[in-house]
Parts: sequence; structure tokens; C-alpha cells
Amino acid sequence: MKTTLIPRIAPVLLAGLLALPALSAQAAIQTREENAANPRGWSAVAGMDPRAVRELARTLPLSDEAVDDQPWCDRKAAIEATLRHDFGESRIASGSQGTTLWGSDLMGTWTVVFERPDATSCVIASGIGFSDQTSPQVFFVKAGLNG
Repeated sequence: MKTTLIPRIAPVLLAGLLALPALSAQAAIQTREENAANPRGWSAVAGMDPRAVRELARTLPLSDEAVDDQPWCDRKAAIEATLRHDFGESRIASGSQGTTLWGSDLMGTWTVVFERPDATSCVIASGIGFSDQTSPQVFFVKAGLNG
């Protein structure tokens, strides 16, 4: 059964957007440049620290086998193909403890993926404001990780 990232990540992005403070009527929409100057990110599980999500992801089943709501976990190749195809993201940097940063300068999106030794990967955080001119460490920190 083929799954794409959009059905799996949409609830995560929606939860992140709902967690933002209500915008006043006078608030302007942020430009691409403003987003790049102030990247934002959200955990793959609303209300849960990305470090805890990473620890949880160490033992989660693939999402199509899950019995509870969980971060999107799938075969590494499936997640990578979806990030490339649906978001135009490419692998940018490796972080600590099995994490990788994916990003798209074109779309302005970024994703932190936890890669397990069993060729399973799980999305643990994502956000907006990606720029290839920004240090990858900034996005790991925005995701609540030290790299």
C-alpha cells in the first residue's frame, strides 16, 4: 500500500498552525524573506518535544501498521521519495543521534527525519522558512534538537 507524506504530515502541520497564537486583524502575511529570517518549526506530535518524539520513534511500527496516532514512519526510501516529490526537499545535513535535515529552498520547507538502523525513518519535526543560506544547525535547534 503506497502512502505519501501529505496525508501523514498534514495533521502535523495543521496542529502546528493551530498552536500559533491568534493573529490580529492588522497582522500582515509574512514574506518568503521574513520566513527565511525567522524559520519556524513544529514537532510531529502536537505538544510533544521533538526529542521525546525521536525517542518514541526508535520503536514505532510503520504508520500503516500503527494502532494509535503516531509520527509518520515508513521505509527510508518511501519517506525520501515523498520528501523529494511532494515537497521538493533534498537531504541537507546529518545531525546527531540518527537525525537528518531535509529542505527545499524553492518551497521554503524543512523536515527533520529520524533514521533507524532497520531502514525505517520517522518524521519528527517540520517547518517553514528554509533557506540554503542558513546554517543547518538553525533548523535542528528550531526542531528542539542540538543537531
